[in-house]
Amino acid sequence: MTLEYHRATNVVAGGTDEDEVRTVETLPVPFKDYPAGAERFPLEASVAGPLLEAGAGIVRSREAPSTGRTIYFRGYSSAGALYPVEAYVASAEGVFSFDALGHALVRHGGDVRGPLAQAAATPVREAFVILTGIHARTGWKYMERGYRHIWWDAGTMLANLLALASADDLTPRLHTAFVDRELNELLGVDGRHEYALALLGLGSQVEAPPNDPSNSLLLSENGPGYPLAEGAHAASALHDADAVRAWRVDQPGSEPKLSRDVLLRAIRRRGSVRDFSPEPIPRDEVAEVLAWSEAPIPADVPPVVRQWVTVNAVEGLEPGIYDAHLKLVRPVPEAELRRGSGFAAMEQDHPRLAAFDVWQMADLDAVGARLGDRGYRWAQLEAGIRAGRLQIGAFMRGWGAAASTFYDDEVSKLLGTEESPLLMVAIGNRG
Repeated sequence: MTLEYHRATNVVAGGTDEDEVRTVETLPVPFKDYPAGAERFPLEASVAGPLLEAGAGIVRSREAPSTGRTIYFRGYSSAGALYPVEAYVASAEGVFSFDALGHALVRHGGDVRGPLAQAAATPVREAFVILTGIHARTGWKYMERGYRHIWWDAGTMLANLLALASADDLTPRLHTAFVDRELNELLGVDGRHEYALALLGLGSQVEAPPNDPSNSLLLSENGPGYPLAEGAHAASALHDADAVRAWRVDQPGSEPKLSRDVLLRAIRRRGSVRDFSPEPIPRDEVAEVLAWSEAPIPADVPPVVRQWVTVNAVEGLEPGIYDAHLKLVRPVPEAELRRGSGFAAMEQDHPRLAAFDVWQMADLDAVGARLGDRGYRWAQLEAGIRAGRLQIGAFMRGWGAAASTFYDDEVSKLLGTEESPLLMVAIGNRG
């Protein structure tokens, strides 16, 4: 079912992934609307609060001259600033929504860490962050293909949260296997218009607390339906704890530990940079960024994404197609490579101007054979995490970066592979 969804939402050369008849009057609000009497707590009420503010909070805003609306920019990459991913916190104090606009945690239930951990067949932790997706927000622009964007956005957010949590010694662990229905019910979301994507465990293990199901606030969402995406999501659900345990393959290792101050500065500076200068970038620094992007992800599922690199202007490397370790796969004349990269990325300029482009790819048939339909979720999420690391790594070094979508088959042709593109990131010196 997920492969059928993927093929149905591919974009052919010359096509578009956008709804060309959308109107600004129907633009969804990218934040939850909380009742006036909602119980608010400071972010410091949980170890997850400051983490979310640093990794997923608002970093700047501006007024759109054409509409007069305020556009908010957050610390992670989201196509069109539509922000279809919400974050919840489960801790000893209760279950909360992260209110990025209000810089607070909004309480809407009691301590549900016990049943939440049971839904994921994992020990109870000091706190959990749960990400959910709302297709109506990104579907406004990207229609059915917006389901892919939800996972990419969740991945770029998780890249920040994993790195910051490791810097804070919170031993993060990512859970992608859980009983969907149970986790959605614990959050009070309907599983159709809004649904759980991933669970991030933080801090040390604790004894399972008594369940406190008291619910003071239900955060219902609505919007148009997207039958292809809904079918793919339903087909990839896990229905009981036995299915969770059977699917999961815990990976060894931990999130790389970086300087929190350096990370935070890069996250706050990060934006979508699409104008690059022609100066080449040092090879050693490119290798460092790629190494972090390629580092293991502390998750419950093995990696399935392979990253390809098209090099236009990197010191000591001839133009061509490389693997993620900068081993040359095939030389390509620079002008031809730039032209091909720009065309494959929906005829946009920033992949053509970049010093190098990184393409997240996967053999989706093999992923399905190995991990079933749920493997499709992970492939898209993993691509987002690795793309998020690339963007933050670029800004840590004073470069610019921007992600992009693409003409699916044209990317595979450019790279000479049968693998499917999932996401891409263009990186270079700022123009």
